[in-house]
Amino acid sequence: MSGVFEDPDPQSLPTCKPFVGRPFVVRVDESAVSSPTFAADIVFMRRIGVRPVLIHDVGAREPAQWLIGSINRVGGAAVGLDGLAASTLTASAGESGAVELRGVNAALLHLLLEQGYIPVIASQGSAISGAPLTVDVDEAARALAGAIGAIRLLFGSQPGGIPSDDSGVIEELTSSEALALVASGGLSSDLATRLTAAALGVRAGVDAAQILDLSTAHAAIVELLTAQHLGTQIISNILVG
Repeated sequence: MSGVFEDPDPQSLPTCKPFVGRPFVVRVDESAVSSPTFAADIVFMRRIGVRPVLIHDVGAREPAQWLIGSINRVGGAAVGLDGLAASTLTASAGESGAVELRGVNAALLHLLLEQGYIPVIASQGSAISGAPLTVDVDEAARALAGAIGAIRLLFGSQPGGIPSDDSGVIEELTSSEALALVASGGLSSDLATRLTAAALGVRAGVDAAQILDLSTAHAAIVELLTAQHLGTQIISNILVG
């Protein structure tokens, strides 16, 4: 890393202070993997004391391995694992075959974060029998964020937010507004799933969730460490100020 991101000092970045020592969860997609800045941004945030946890679809192991390598090449300490490790994600399959996420054992993640590692998790859970079960990655991101007390939950998504009527994106929604929009049936299935997970994550205690284009240069840093918001932000219905 070089330039403005070299040897970061949290004291010189007052906007980062609420995030130091706190975990945040990023649901990575292809846009994050293809971004020329994402890996370096994640390492920068880890160096100032923010604690990223990345989660990806279990079917995207090869891009995730490339991302792990990229993070490690620029000075990070990324560790690839899945929900089978220490039964981090437990799940069950019903008679129809639908898989339901049952719980999160956050102990391993807290241990890795305390030691400076960056967990990169595949969305695969463990059944009671120990057999692997593929779980929905957006639901897994939501559950992880709630279990580890994440301050933010970021979902990589195209076109970078929830579309608005004026061909842009909606800047902000409360969790109730987000769930009502999903119920209206006007969103694609991918966006509906992510918006639902974002809203439920906020209701589980995450300060705010964001649906954004992670291929944008320095998107994660802009979202977490500046007053600017990219994409669509989902907040609690209760405003404290």
